[in-house]
Amino acid sequence: MSRSIKAVLGQSLQAKFILVATCAIIIAMTIIGYLSVEREKDILYTEIEKQGRLLGETLAIPIINDLIYERLGLVEEGGLLDNYIMEIFNRKDLSLLYIAILDEDGKVISHNDITEYGKTYSDSMTQKALASESTVIQRFSTKDHNALDFGVPLSIGKKRWGTLKFGISLEKAEHEILATVKKIIVLTVTLLIAGFAIILLLSRRFISPITQLANTMEQARGDYLDLRVEVKGHDELAILGERFNSMIARISQANDELKKTHEKLVQSEKLASVGILAAGVAHEINNPLGGISNCLQMLRQSGDNPERREKYLDLANEGLDKIENTVSKLLWMSRKAEHAPVDMNIKKSVDNVYAFLEYKMKKGKVTFNNAVPDGMRLIFDVHDFQQLLLNLFINAIHAMKDGGLLEVRGYREDSRLSIEVADNGCGISSENINRIFDPFFTTKPVGEGTGLGLWLTYEIIKNYNGEIVVESEPGKGSRFIMRFPDNVNTLAP
Repeated sequence: MSRSIKAVLGQSLQAKFILVATCAIIIAMTIIGYLSVEREKDILYTEIEKQGRLLGETLAIPIINDLIYERLGLVEEGGLLDNYIMEIFNRKDLSLLYIAILDEDGKVISHNDITEYGKTYSDSMTQKALASESTVIQRFSTKDHNALDFGVPLSIGKKRWGTLKFGISLEKAEHEILATVKKIIVLTVTLLIAGFAIILLLSRRFISPITQLANTMEQARGDYLDLRVEVKGHDELAILGERFNSMIARISQANDELKKTHEKLVQSEKLASVGILAAGVAHEINNPLGGISNCLQMLRQSGDNPERREKYLDLANEGLDKIENTVSKLLWMSRKAEHAPVDMNIKKSVDNVYAFLEYKMKKGKVTFNNAVPDGMRLIFDVHDFQQLLLNLFINAIHAMKDGGLLEVRGYREDSRLSIEVADNGCGISSENINRIFDPFFTTKPVGEGTGLGLWLTYEIIKNYNGEIVVESEPGKGSRFIMRFPDNVNTLAP
């Protein structure tokens, strides 16, 4: 209820739970890690922009003063600004890529790289910075890493003295972000391992009892009910296990009662069959009794003659032996026997059943023909086989009220052995043919049948892995075909 895991749909509940929970943890940690990295990036970039803006606005004041001093001729042109810019640029904690001062037209009037002096910048960032009255920030990429470009207006009131431009590297921030990603990956793997261990623990605690219950239910088939589920704890799973054990106990008790009822029904049907045989038994007993009575009368008349006395005593003993044999057969037929299959000669067993009904058949003008091959054998319980034949024979006799032919045939086909019981009686109507094997179904008048004969026949055949089918046509007779596995493939000598 062997199971191989071929696909997710074919997996056990425990495997599905582990798989789904593990995937959920991986997806959740991936989303959380991504959001954490993005948040860390935003925080770092925002902080760098804030620091860059503060740096630019702080530098703007002394630079404007230097520009004013140079315009007034108080200091040498370019000397003070160049020294100031180089001093700022050489500070390692700022991660500056470049720093430049542009005039109102975008011409470089000071730069950390002397080769840039006198150039006029016309890029979009410079144009925005020249036209803006506030700090402009733009991200750009270098060969190795990203960076931020700042453009700070150098103005007092409405007077524009120029523009301060500088770039700050994002390399340190990117290293910090990479370190954060590594930490998140390590944390994810750690949590994944821990989560997987917890999932295994939970699956064993909650899924394993369900799996065990399912396996136990799978084993609880037929008569195999001597099993129980181990119950631990007091939770819902424990209650489910207790309910299952209680159900198994009730089913086992019901099966026992059903078996007892079945045995009583079988015994009742046997006793009913014995009742039907009473007329034949009476005939079998009355004839020897009449002979014994004659022998006793002759002994009274000529008991002194030794030869006659010996003759009539032998005849009386012979009659008593016949009576004892008949009574023994009747008792053997009606007794409650244990199920004991043996290597049985089919033809001989058919003849034994005919012997019980010979008187009844002859009285009802029924001709009997045993056409089973002499060497045909079958492993079967003799009582069971004779009981099912007796039921079929009695039904056939009842169907031939004006006499007829009852014939038994046997043959092998493929790996099965077939036995047919055919009569040319009144047949079975189409509306009843599907009901004849139902218990207590009968078309006979009240008191003439129990309705259990054909049902018992069907049950016996089913117990031997056989099958029985009926072919019938009203007014032309019926044919019952029994098929069994050919469990004996040897012919009697």
